[in-house]
Amino acid sequence: MMDDNMTIGERITTLRKKKNLSQLQLADQLEVSRQAVSKWEKDLSSPDTLNLIKLADILDTEVEYLATGRKAPTPLPPAPKVVVRVEEKVVEVERIVEKESIQLVEKPVIRPTVRVKYRTDPALLALVGVGSLVVGFLLGLML
Repeated sequence: MMDDNMTIGERITTLRKKKNLSQLQLADQLEVSRQAVSKWEKDLSSPDTLNLIKLADILDTEVEYLATGRKAPTPLPPAPKVVVRVEEKVVEVERIVEKESIQLVEKPVIRPTVRVKYRTDPALLALVGVGSLVVGFLLGLML
């Protein structure tokens, strides 16, 4: 029977026997000598912190119970996981604006300049050429 008045050695002995382990089997699992386990059970010495943790694992108990005889408070169940899903939604909004109520500011649009060369009529060019030749000839005669 386990209670708060038991010594650490008595708790180790009781739990070891409950697991059907010999002192040697427990010592092998802890990687200590059988004499060390015997000294712990007779309260001639106490296991160090690391061995106390290993003992609690092997004997399926809490470190606090082994060390003090008090049961650790029952831990609260883990909080449920909350999954948050964020969905993005694009909403198109149509606005009707009256011309009188808002002044629209237009941004200047820069467009590439395209220069177009106009073709002249070849007959017109021939006429200008002949006219220039006649004027040049007449000027040459006058001089």
